[in-house]
Amino acid sequence: MGYQYALNQSMALNQRLVMNMAMRQALDVLQMPVDELSDWLEREIEQNPLLEITSPGLRDLSHLERATAETPHHYLSGEIRAHFDLCEEREIAEYIAGSLDEKGFLSLSIKEIGAALEVEEARVAEVLYRFQRMEPAGLGAEGVQGALLVQLEMKGLKGSVIYGVVEHYYSDLLRNRLKKITKVFRLSGQELRDLVHSKLRPLNPFPGHLFLHSHNPPITPDITIEKVGASWRVETSEGSLPTFQVHASYLEMVENKRLNREELDYFRRHIAVDRWLHRILSRRKETLEKITLYILKKQADFLEGETQTPLPMTMSEIAASLGKSESTITRAIANKYVASPLGLLKLRSFFTQALHTDEGAISNKRAKDLLRKLIDQEEKPLSDETLSQLLKEQGIPCARRTVAKYRKQLKILSSSERKLWK
Repeated sequence: MGYQYALNQSMALNQRLVMNMAMRQALDVLQMPVDELSDWLEREIEQNPLLEITSPGLRDLSHLERATAETPHHYLSGEIRAHFDLCEEREIAEYIAGSLDEKGFLSLSIKEIGAALEVEEARVAEVLYRFQRMEPAGLGAEGVQGALLVQLEMKGLKGSVIYGVVEHYYSDLLRNRLKKITKVFRLSGQELRDLVHSKLRPLNPFPGHLFLHSHNPPITPDITIEKVGASWRVETSEGSLPTFQVHASYLEMVENKRLNREELDYFRRHIAVDRWLHRILSRRKETLEKITLYILKKQADFLEGETQTPLPMTMSEIAASLGKSESTITRAIANKYVASPLGLLKLRSFFTQALHTDEGAISNKRAKDLLRKLIDQEEKPLSDETLSQLLKEQGIPCARRTVAKYRKQLKILSSSERKLWK
């Protein structure tokens, strides 16, 4: 009785692990841009001895150039394989890697990751701790402070004065409250400035930027939106993906049962992989098409140039309309571009909140775009209050706290932080 119970529990655990891995693979495929997906799919086909490529796909020059460079996804997958031995650990680490923003910070909480993968939060925290200590150090931190602490630790400076300053007095450092810090650590003002200059400034506050600098290939759109006459045409970039199938001779061997049981099990497992690959590719295509059609229905005036910015539209809104989770929508639009009559646009750029002005409700993208432009053009760091006034002069009423919120959403440092790193 006890043996049978243990066997049933083991089988249930294995089934759950297989289902989680299958879900993880489906999420990975959904999140990959088309060129990265093409490379991944070719590797999957090569690893399956029963599959043959029936068409290599349309690999243009930009795709070939990209194939010669290691993408962030490929790099992190290699790092994960080198640092994590257990399947469960790798699954969690891959999920973390897929949840990073462009600056390398974790966009989901430990609780959200644990719930998505059905694992304990303590297990996620343990993997995250080790993930943050891969290269580049600090990747997966919650923000700049966390990334700096990891990098200081990796340099053997945990327990040092500068580590203590960043850990306990980071906000004071940013706000230039140096007297408070020098008093606590019994330093002179010059000694503190020297520490910041020699130990802190060489660090990378945004670990994800290393990928932006080292990997900036041409962009291939995942979706094309084109107006043909009075109608719109939506097309996903499936033509660049290789097509594949199980070799006919192998199917014949299975159907005619010219195999022993062990061989038959082997063939069936690989045939199941073929079916699964086709299924998740089909789901990806269907999801992208549904999202694009919804966007097209709501943002037709913007795409035709009738309005300057998209109408307010949120991911929760489209998720509810399509009957999908918000996290699925988030992953589906990640790193995706659409070729449109307005040129190449980020799919994420269509998702904005409403902002009420004298002109009526407008997309907050307009305010964010102007805010980013003002900060990019600043000669010295401007305060949120000053930025608020400048936006008001442009006809966009934004309170200081709204500017701070938009700035954080854009992952732009505060004026004191920008001053520290200039």
